[in-house]
Amino acid sequence: MDIISDLGEMAFASRLRRLGERLAKDVTLLYHKLNIDFEARWFSIFYGLNRYSPITVTGLADSLCISHTAVKQLAREMAEKKLVTWSKGKDDKRQQLISLTTTGKETARQLLPVWEEVRKATKEILDATKCDVLGGLEKIEQQLDERNMYERVWLQLKGSLPGDIKICEYSPSMKKHFKSLNYEWLEESFTVEKVDERMLSDPNTKIVKTGGAVLFASLDEDIVGTCALIKHHGSTFELAKMAVTKKYRGRGIGRKLIIAIINKAKALGASEVYLQTNAKLKAANHLYNKLGFTKTTTAPLTRENYERSTFVMKLDLTNLKTL
Repeated sequence: MDIISDLGEMAFASRLRRLGERLAKDVTLLYHKLNIDFEARWFSIFYGLNRYSPITVTGLADSLCISHTAVKQLAREMAEKKLVTWSKGKDDKRQQLISLTTTGKETARQLLPVWEEVRKATKEILDATKCDVLGGLEKIEQQLDERNMYERVWLQLKGSLPGDIKICEYSPSMKKHFKSLNYEWLEESFTVEKVDERMLSDPNTKIVKTGGAVLFASLDEDIVGTCALIKHHGSTFELAKMAVTKKYRGRGIGRKLIIAIINKAKALGASEVYLQTNAKLKAANHLYNKLGFTKTTTAPLTRENYERSTFVMKLDLTNLKTL
């Protein structure tokens, strides 16, 4: 008797967890048999550190889409094994940086060929299913980004959601929110530059009156996110100044804002939308990729002269399917 299998869709999360635990147990046994002092549950964080060390707790959590608490807990376990070490940021002493130790780097060197064989074995298992398992998981994540499980079930039980996210357009009373929301993420990851200040202080003149738009996300009458659409020339627009307050990140608000901006751009006759971003903004860049933006080296728009490094992404609206 297999209760979890018998329950079907009802135990979907439990079955995924059981499968994950089974694979983790097998791989951990493999590590131990190879005399490598490592646990499968450390993999994603350790792999991220091997590529980007040193990195802040926030940066690592955002890039892996897991909680800060999980990063800290697993990092402490690895620190006990002398695989990672903690330090404070040079410019901001409040930042906690994690990096691999010499022992950690040597362990990574031992693990890389093992991980490659694990990848091959996993591919063999996935190929045997004769279906696109990873693609299916990607679609499941997209569905949950659009409306999470709590929201779906609550809607069925109650008919409406407490705290539905609503998208609204710019009005003079919203000006302060546009500035404060963007200041929050800029001060968290970079510094507020003069070019930021000019746009954030007067969005009506700099954005709305020139043919663009500024949208806001509200939750229970609180403004929790914003995003701008800047008109450049012809049918070319730029997505800019997207921000979601830290307390409400991870709830699909950024995705709803971007989709609303894209639909607004289409309504204004846009054929393509560009954006400027920074490699440090891993969670945002992952979202842009999921929504169809791709990196480009040719951008027919005026590039702002930011001190922070930027690269450009593009979304072609002419062949875009409905989001």
